[in-house]
Amino acid sequence: MREEKDKKEKEDCPLCNVSEETIKRLKEQKKFGKKEKYLLKRQKKEQERLLKVRQKKIRKIIKLSSISLIVILIIGGVVFGTIKFFKGRNFGTPKIEIVSLEYNAGTVSMADGLVKHTYEIKNTGEGDLKIKSIWTSCMCTTVRLRIGDKLSPEFNMHSNNSLWSEKIAPGETGYLEVVFDPAFHGPGGTGPVARAVYISTNDPDNKDTELLLLADVIE
Repeated sequence: MREEKDKKEKEDCPLCNVSEETIKRLKEQKKFGKKEKYLLKRQKKEQERLLKVRQKKIRKIIKLSSISLIVILIIGGVVFGTIKFFKGRNFGTPKIEIVSLEYNAGTVSMADGLVKHTYEIKNTGEGDLKIKSIWTSCMCTTVRLRIGDKLSPEFNMHSNNSLWSEKIAPGETGYLEVVFDPAFHGPGGTGPVARAVYISTNDPDNKDTELLLLADVIE
């Protein structure tokens, strides 16, 4: 009976039909499977760690790239602004040229009113001609400078030019409009008169220029 029972159990158990060698090998495979699972688990953790490190490096690179881009844009803007600034300026040497420094109005009557004359001021140099200040020798004479559509304030003997200046570009012409009032000094102002207009510029060879207006005033 015992032998029959053992035989039946062997028939029911698949391992009983294999050799001892096979059973040992299967047990070793089972142990190796546990070890393999452990190694796979460690490998997975290591991959996750490396992935996090890689992602952190990528974020850092993106951050540095963004900062670099911002810096490049700022530098580019500064360079562009600097180029534009210097491009709009001419650093050559200016040269003032006035066709006639003297105008003779001849005999003028107090009753005839104001005497007007326009002097042409041309810049024949290679740089901007800066008109720093303008003034006259007497309160009876006033002057204004016109350059294109720009018209300066009215200047006289006591004008303060500290807050004003204008420039004439190379090849351009400005027009100095001078007005003389022969009746300003009354009857005591008759006879030959000479009135001057002074111009201060950045022309290195002619920083101060004098223009004259001559007249013979009668009542």
